[in-house]
Amino acid sequence: MVNGNSQFTPEGIKDIKSSRQANFDVSERPLAMSALGFSEGSDGILIATDSEKKIDVSITTPHGVVTMTTDTIRVRPGVPTEYVDRIDIFYNFPDAQDANAEIDRAKNELGFRALDEFSGIGPEFKDGSGKSSWNPGLGNKTGTAFSVEAIANHTTGSLTWIYSIQLEDKYYTPEAEAGIAATGNFDRY
Repeated sequence: MVNGNSQFTPEGIKDIKSSRQANFDVSERPLAMSALGFSEGSDGILIATDSEKKIDVSITTPHGVVTMTTDTIRVRPGVPTEYVDRIDIFYNFPDAQDANAEIDRAKNELGFRALDEFSGIGPEFKDGSGKSSWNPGLGNKTGTAFSVEAIANHTTGSLTWIYSIQLEDKYYTPEAEAGIAATGNFDRY
């Protein structure tokens, strides 16, 4: 780690996979790609581990530490490419009902307003109707903007929940922050 951040160099990735720990400090933005060990012009990375050897991720935000557990992390640069645009954390639930605790956490800890009225996933989820996706907006209760995409497979009954730590400046104007906190929506202000 360097200054609270895991390094995504070949050696750093080996360390992340063997220790099953990854750390990001997004308490101050912008986050340079070089702060994560990427060379200039890098297009980011996707690292995945065996689903039985999940990685514990620690994210330092302006209002505390958020922890997540995953088998897949993706880091993407923005424009200009020297800064991180977003970091994706994947959760895979073979039985979508197992995602209910994570959905509650997204609502309560991260501030996703679209989930305020969500009653949870029940056995009717597996209805054979195929695949669908849903984006319940954003949450910024931690001082960092998180978005999420839910990819559902109603035939198998599985759900993939992909958090994105959004680091672009557009999410951090006073107007955007107030809008996200109040409604969970982002409009270009």
